[in-house]
Amino acid sequence: MKLIYFLFFLIFSTQLIAQKLNGKIIDSLIKRHNTPEFELKLTNQSNNKIYFQKTNQNQEFEFKELEKGLYKLQILNEEYKENIFKIDLNKNINEIFYVEKFCQYRANKSKVCPNCISENDVIPIFYGLTTGRFMKKNKKKYHFAGCEISNCDPKWYCKKDKLEF
Repeated sequence: MKLIYFLFFLIFSTQLIAQKLNGKIIDSLIKRHNTPEFELKLTNQSNNKIYFQKTNQNQEFEFKELEKGLYKLQILNEEYKENIFKIDLNKNINEIFYVEKFCQYRANKSKVCPNCISENDVIPIFYGLTTGRFMKKNKKKYHFAGCEISNCDPKWYCKKDKLEF
């Protein structure tokens, strides 16, 4: 009988000590109707124990029965891998995490072409609605890319390699 009480106490007390991390992942750059299902990886920094979870259709997630300590939350989706959050878990936490989609054009700060390693034939890319007269007049100064602008657009165009970067 004492063994039953002990097991009951052990199971009940671990539930009281265990922490919970839940929250929501929001893409801070893109407002869209079909948001992706995020794959999450939570790593305990002290013992390297790893937990995996997916968000639901509302981008909400929940990790249960966690020990107190420092954790690292990482998004495993290919375009979001650069988003890593450090979490000090000492109580139940409910938090919103804002993530950014990785953009290959943000890494390039200079106008040096990655193919020919030169900036001689590199011109800026012009976005927006223009007139035919403006386009003819500035054909050598700008590369015209169109009217639709996103948060991840190239800034430069290499005339020699015909490459936007």
